Amino acid sequence: MRSLRTYIILGILLPSSLFAFPDRDARGERIDNFVSLQSKISLSLTKRSYQSGERVPLTFTVTNTGKEVVRIFPSFDYRYSFQIIVKDENDRILTPIEDPEFPDPILKRRTTIVNLVGDENKEVSLHRNESFSKTIYLDEHYSFLPDQKFYVTGYFYPNYTEDKSAFLRSGNTVGFLFQNSKAERKETITRQITENGGLSPEETIFLFLGAEMKKHWEYHFKWIDFSEYILAYDRYSSAYTEAGVGERETIIEDFKEYLTETPSGVLKYFKVMNVDYPSKRDARVQVYVERMMGRFKTRYEYIYTLRQEEGSRVGFWQIKNLLVKVKK
Repeated sequence: MRSLRTYIILGILLPSSLFAFPDRDARGERIDNFVSLQSKISLSLTKRSYQSGERVPLTFTVTNTGKEVVRIFPSFDYRYSFQIIVKDENDRILTPIEDPEFPDPILKRRTTIVNLVGDENKEVSLHRNESFSKTIYLDEHYSFLPDQKFYVTGYFYPNYTEDKSAFLRSGNTVGFLFQNSKAERKETITRQITENGGLSPEETIFLFLGAEMKKHWEYHFKWIDFSEYILAYDRYSSAYTEAGVGERETIIEDFKEYLTETPSGVLKYFKVMNVDYPSKRDARVQVYVERMMGRFKTRYEYIYTLRQEEGSRVGFWQIKNLLVKVKK
């Protein structure tokens, strides 16, 4: 009877003695894991547009936004803990170059912080406002088609080896435009122009300036879209924009007369330095120019903006704008 009474007393006191101990570790921190309650997952890219051959680094960040310490166990193989989904602009999911396999290893549960070479998981403790980041190079794992936009969403598994059902979705989705390199774009557009039987922007500027050197003004003017080109000259732009439709033709004729007077000097030399294609039908041509005003020579850098005509004059490039810089 006495032993039964003893067991009853122990049964009453034992639970209370167990709960009397605070739920904290040796450092005084709570050992409950608050990762799902007070963690924020965010993604970031270094820029909004990438070219073929460039690295595409995605930064995956876990931030503790609460007051309690958060413990996470990221795997050395990022594909376990940091999982991503990449979609194209048509909302189709991209398949990785090598579809990862996720084996189910039996790992010992870690209850202490360790830092031993060879461990498959590390415990990371995040205090308030602290964060842990992982950089994933998307170009190593995905094949991107040029001239398309792609969108990335992240999923973080705080302890994948112990609980594969617990994960956090990134609070944001990041996107970027993937393009061919400038050299590849230039080669592609030049090939298309050649196949269409039209002149390239470089050839257009060569004929345009060549006609000025020979003072063949009618041939010189045929390459200009005067409705936009005149706006590059302050002397005429205000009058042209404020004039009515009937008056604009008169202003353009005065503008042509002004150009034949070569106000910046006689063109003596030019050389096309570079051609850039912001889009399929737009081009910028950089030209080195030398002009003589009396006995004085002045060097310039001209940047012409051209646009390819559509319809019956497809392949025909017209000059829309001019930016002039004086070279020292």
